[in-house]
Amino acid sequence: MRNKLSDAIKLANKSALMLGSVAAVTMMGFATTANAQDAGAEPEEVLVTGIRGALQQAIDVKRNSDAVVDAISSEDIGKFPDKNLAESLQRVPGVTINRGFTGEGNEVSIRGVNPQLTSVLLNGNYVASTGWFSQTANKRSFNMDLLPSELVKKVEVYKSPTASLDEGGVGGTVIVETRKPLDLDANTAFVSLEGMANSIADGETGGGATGMYSWKNESESFGILVAASTLETIGRAHKAENYWEEGWSASGIAAFDQDRVRDVFDITAQWAPTDELTFTGHYLSTEIDATNTNQNFLFINSHWRDGVQNQNMIVPGTKGGRTTPNNGLATIGEYTSGAWLAQDINSREANIKSEVGDVGFKYEIDGFTLEGSVGTTEANGGNGGNINSLWGIGGYAIDWAAPGEPGKSVPFMYNGKPVTVKINMDGKTQMQLAPQGVDAADGEWQALGDGPSRESNVLHDEEQYFELDGKFDVEFGAVNAIKTGIKARTHEFSNDGYRYTYTGTEFAGTTLADWQDGVIKHSGEGLFGGSPTRIARIDADKVRKAFKANQSAGVQNRGAWAEVEEDITALYTQADFEGDAYAGNVGVRYVTTDITGTRYTIAALNDVNNKTTEQEKGEYSDILPSFNYKLDLSDDLVARFSAARVMSRPGYSDMSPSYTSQSQVSRKAAKGNVGLDPYRATQMDLGVEWYFDENAIASAAVFTKDIRSFLTSSVVIEKITDPSGTWDYEVTTPSQGRGGKLQGLELQYQQTFGNFGAIANYTYVDGEGENDKGVKAALPGTSRNSYNLTGYYETDLISARLAYTHRSEFLAEGLGIGGTELYADQSFLDANVTWFITDNINVSFDAQNLLGEVTTSTHGYGLETLSISNDNGTRYYVKASMKF
Repeated sequence: MRNKLSDAIKLANKSALMLGSVAAVTMMGFATTANAQDAGAEPEEVLVTGIRGALQQAIDVKRNSDAVVDAISSEDIGKFPDKNLAESLQRVPGVTINRGFTGEGNEVSIRGVNPQLTSVLLNGNYVASTGWFSQTANKRSFNMDLLPSELVKKVEVYKSPTASLDEGGVGGTVIVETRKPLDLDANTAFVSLEGMANSIADGETGGGATGMYSWKNESESFGILVAASTLETIGRAHKAENYWEEGWSASGIAAFDQDRVRDVFDITAQWAPTDELTFTGHYLSTEIDATNTNQNFLFINSHWRDGVQNQNMIVPGTKGGRTTPNNGLATIGEYTSGAWLAQDINSREANIKSEVGDVGFKYEIDGFTLEGSVGTTEANGGNGGNINSLWGIGGYAIDWAAPGEPGKSVPFMYNGKPVTVKINMDGKTQMQLAPQGVDAADGEWQALGDGPSRESNVLHDEEQYFELDGKFDVEFGAVNAIKTGIKARTHEFSNDGYRYTYTGTEFAGTTLADWQDGVIKHSGEGLFGGSPTRIARIDADKVRKAFKANQSAGVQNRGAWAEVEEDITALYTQADFEGDAYAGNVGVRYVTTDITGTRYTIAALNDVNNKTTEQEKGEYSDILPSFNYKLDLSDDLVARFSAARVMSRPGYSDMSPSYTSQSQVSRKAAKGNVGLDPYRATQMDLGVEWYFDENAIASAAVFTKDIRSFLTSSVVIEKITDPSGTWDYEVTTPSQGRGGKLQGLELQYQQTFGNFGAIANYTYVDGEGENDKGVKAALPGTSRNSYNLTGYYETDLISARLAYTHRSEFLAEGLGIGGTELYADQSFLDANVTWFITDNINVSFDAQNLLGEVTTSTHGYGLETLSISNDNGTRYYVKASMKF
């Protein structure tokens, strides 16, 4: 980290030369007219706590902002709502979330825009992070589980940009602000202990502790805040997965287990040598042990489908059963043979470590403010090595027919009885996979078929940045301030992969019973009757230990290796204006992006002695104007209008230039595209806000976004040299697609009634895009209707909150294997009760997903049958906190 910070300082020195042509000239131009009068003392800040206090602070942020902003605030340490930042954000009007493998919120969508196009910043800057799941696309998103909520002071959601705000959010920008020592009382300390359980975790529990201490000297010129946290979260998913319409034609009853451990260390120091000057240094380290195991009791038809097709099925009265258009498979029937009945088991020692280090200053005198920072952020992670094995009945006997005649299958016998499988893959929310003649909970018949093998993906993400911002108080008519600044970033992302083989004999001739550790007790959600809910569970720790003790040296998967480097420079100028009944800002941000991608050549992919690499380059620049206007129609009524041009850069997986697949036979290949342009959009917003009482608001807003392009996939012809010569290859690569439009309505209501209170918001979004062929298509991440309802009760002794969240169906990337999926309506009910034992000691109880909502998705093509049913259970938390 020290070397990275040194690199960032070098970047600052280089960028400072550029600043001379922008900020310095601006300073000279405005210095003579700068307002020398005292801008006025800041209003006295009154500390308020509890639910009502936090809501009042959020209203103050919204009302006083010149842009369209919503906030979640918590001055009181340990009182941030919800257990996860994403789940807190879903309470904000216009915000919906996607949920990860274990049901926790992990991606934020603003006003119906794909969550990949939401920019999330920590204290105004990017935080490096990586994914831990093998098949997850590498995005620019922020991992919402990186921070304990105790460190978070405020989260702001910018739905309209300003020129001074970092670019990158077509949907919007989320800024997470952490606590600082000079803002807190001297010797502020906080400690908490908590435990958690999951209703489908079979009695396993997690928990952890968080401690924070903040000190400052008597003159309040120096302070330091230190925090540490460790937390184990028990995550579970009981799934029904139906891939009957896909190429490998499999379906399974799955269980995903993850006992995730997050360890965080955070330190912030502030020094104010004078009243005008403050220095701030911040270091954050957060590490997540995301070790997980996924077991999938599968019926795999693709192994023999091409030879036998449907001759291996006895199809009873179809009762609505159909035939899949892609594979010609009946969706209801009984298989006598011709397939595999097996458990596909994947166990990963996934790990993510992210670090942030930065140093900044703020200098304020009458009429002028200068602030800047230099910093670095770095993350390393990946799946840690995915150990895969297949256990079950394989190698069915097949009686191959003469040419032109149908094939016949011979049933497989186990213990003298035929093994058959009843299936019903025709439902939208349920499926049936019912083996006959074997017990899914018995590991004896589940012999090792394929594997074990190990494949590791290794991800690295880092950024060094420098920024300098100046603000000049002026008197140019209504213009009262001019802001200008520069920000330079160097960003590098890399991905790599390695394969390992097993060199020992410990697995030879074994069955799952030799490695079994009890049974999985599946909840049965997503399954028709007759499907097993008790399945043999593997001892994943034992398997990983045995494999790693006898594995070969890793062989690099060169098709997985690539590096992408971005050099980004942004300049902006912004004018803030204010009159008797109005305020706002107008500005422009200019940003250039230069990209270099590096990969192995095709020749190097096919020759281990060849290490030749090659590069591709891309570049683009954007002029991003923005305008925000606020008009006080009365003391209680505020109208707003905003318009802006915005952009979001493509995800790293889309840009990664490596040839992930290549065939010398078909002369076809696939790779990412460094030359992709960003997503670009023009947006407008018009709203009115009525602050009709203390801690009360009613508001309405209409908005529109015209998104110029979405990414699609194209086939291009490239001349590629492979070991046999130079040929025209058909290369599948991401490309610029067509655009889309969305518009919507946002309503918000909040009011207190004595000790009671109510919060409600509703968002309607209507939008569609066009694919590369001009066909109208739904936009990923867009739910037409979403709403949040919260009721609370609060006294000096107790507070209670009940929160209900709903979103209608939406298109999104699937959590399983396959492409885009359509997710059904989702509704979640969460509750919190806190008992204030004293002013500084409290005990709280949280329950998330009280309704036991099961999320389901369907295939977005063909028969639109069930893709995945996901039961994550109900999560319970008990927490004792002390502040002193």
